[in-house]
Amino acid sequence: MLQRGSGSTDELKPEQQLALLHACAEKRSLSALRRSHRLLSSSTSSHGIAAPVLLTLATLYIKLGAHGDARRVLTVPKKKPAAAERRAAAYAKVAELHDQIRAAGYVPDTRHVVHDVNEAAKARALMHHSERLAIAFGLVSTPPGTPLRVIKNLRICGDCHNAVKLIAKVTGREIVVRDNKRFHHFGKDGVCSCGDYW
Repeated sequence: MLQRGSGSTDELKPEQQLALLHACAEKRSLSALRRSHRLLSSSTSSHGIAAPVLLTLATLYIKLGAHGDARRVLTVPKKKPAAAERRAAAYAKVAELHDQIRAAGYVPDTRHVVHDVNEAAKARALMHHSERLAIAFGLVSTPPGTPLRVIKNLRICGDCHNAVKLIAKVTGREIVVRDNKRFHHFGKDGVCSCGDYW
């Protein structure tokens, strides 16, 4: 199989790939095992080598004393998942929204932060409250103009209530926040249905 060269493993099923690797192990040939690995990698580049084959490959490398090769087999290059990218985009959006609502007259009400930290840290803590992160995530994940709905199991704080009114206004989105007491319908005009009775 190895002598036939590149592309010869295209039609091999995972169990046949395992048989090839075991044949290399029986020969106790590290060079043959490495060659088989290269051949399997090049022929399965579109979908990768099956997990059982990779585990066997790592085990055989260890048995032949090639611990570094085993580590490389088991270390998969980490791709940034789409959710992580959206998370980063949401945090960036929170900062952007914070600048926009400050320009529209928002002043952080730091009385709602119970931690004993300075005023700047309190303002940063308010900026990252769960409902603001959820709204930012919704803004980067949905088409413009789509109403956003956020459900949380805690009561919305007074500062977030004021901030979300301005967020609805500057983004032109209707935002509904359901906390543990009531629904808050924030209109595009920056007014809440609760009449500021939160």
